Amino acid sequence: MIKFFIQSFVVLNLCGFPLYVSSSEQDTNSQTQAALKTDFETAKSLFDHGQFNQAYVAFEGLLNRAPSNALVNFYFAMSAAALKRTDQAIAAFDRVLMLNPQSVRTRLELAKLYFEMGEYALAHAELDRALSTNLPDKVRQNVIDFKARIDKQQSKHSHATTLVFTLGYDSNVNNDIGAGNNFALDGFGGLELSGNAEAEDYGFGQTLVYNHGYDLGERGAWTLNSQFVGFNRLNKDYSQNNVTYFGALTAPSYQHDIYKVAFPLEVDRVFVDGEDYLSNASLGASLEQLLSANQTLAAAYKLRSMQYDGDNAVRDAWSNIYSMSYRHAIGEKPLVLAANFSYENRQQAKNAASDPASLTEKIFKLNVNKVLSARWRLMAGASFTNTDYQQETALFANKRSDRITRFDLGGQYQLNRVSLVSANLSQAFHKSNQGPYEFNKTQANLNYIYRF
Repeated sequence: MIKFFIQSFVVLNLCGFPLYVSSSEQDTNSQTQAALKTDFETAKSLFDHGQFNQAYVAFEGLLNRAPSNALVNFYFAMSAAALKRTDQAIAAFDRVLMLNPQSVRTRLELAKLYFEMGEYALAHAELDRALSTNLPDKVRQNVIDFKARIDKQQSKHSHATTLVFTLGYDSNVNNDIGAGNNFALDGFGGLELSGNAEAEDYGFGQTLVYNHGYDLGERGAWTLNSQFVGFNRLNKDYSQNNVTYFGALTAPSYQHDIYKVAFPLEVDRVFVDGEDYLSNASLGASLEQLLSANQTLAAAYKLRSMQYDGDNAVRDAWSNIYSMSYRHAIGEKPLVLAANFSYENRQQAKNAASDPASLTEKIFKLNVNKVLSARWRLMAGASFTNTDYQQETALFANKRSDRITRFDLGGQYQLNRVSLVSANLSQAFHKSNQGPYEFNKTQANLNYIYRF
């Protein structure tokens, strides 16, 4: 959000920064100037491609050759800020302002840096100095909005609410293998049964997400983050597949330097066609490490209890879930790459061979998210799920093993600062060594998202 705020000021350029050399270097021979220009362009390219460590070293070398060059100082400060070397960044930004006190872009970047450090009064002061200049109306409003956000951040409480309205399509709402397809019952001498006709349906979904944060310590070191989620999907023709979901989570967390640790406690409840179906409760721990300004590594563990209602109670189970994720943002308009792996070991609470629930499941996900402009974003992803059940099924005389391959493609358009629309299409291929669980599914959704 802050990055998007800063990007809205590119129209202000660098407010009179010398292009490559300062006035004190005007007598330098043209060959030296050309070399300085070439080295600057190389360093700037490293910065633009998210290679901040290399950019920092390159601009540091340029500073030794041109210490009074405002543009070199500016990008050295930007590289230092990206690497969380705040002291060097602040010093370099201050040098820029000594060379060019009217540089609004520098004051905004400095305000952003102070904001991220939790130095809200200093951030306020830089924004006030920017507002004292002659700014375009849209830019001025963005600065005012940024100040309001700082005021909100200074409060111990933070609130965010999101509403999502979804129109959806499902090509195989009952997850059937399709008429004309047969599957064999190995436990009965290879007896073949036919599948049912695939059924498509349309649905309307509503989602409410409320997030609350409470600062328990200085500068957000200890926080209590809570979330409530409510979801409801109504199908046009197949109401037996209507789903309602309620979930609540609270997670004390501690952040220090590049590390963040959290201890989430979560409960949720699922209703199918208006009837009680499943309750979950879980507790766990997670650790997130900032590898660099644009790379994050996280790991988590969760212990989950699953309690089914009615005749499904034989499926009650306990799960140990382990996960690890990696995220890398590349470039000014970032290309975000994310990978996630999770492993679940689920043990059935009751010994009921007729409905086995004990299993191991491995899921690997890859996602790509590309910012095209201030309003447009594209997303693509793939996931691969491998589920192996531990009990042999008498009907098929084997242990069930499922493989799901899913591909997703979507786009998002920002209507204004509080609302956006998105669309996504997915194709899933369910493979199994037991016929009834082998089918394909196509889903499409159109979403309107409102945040306040």
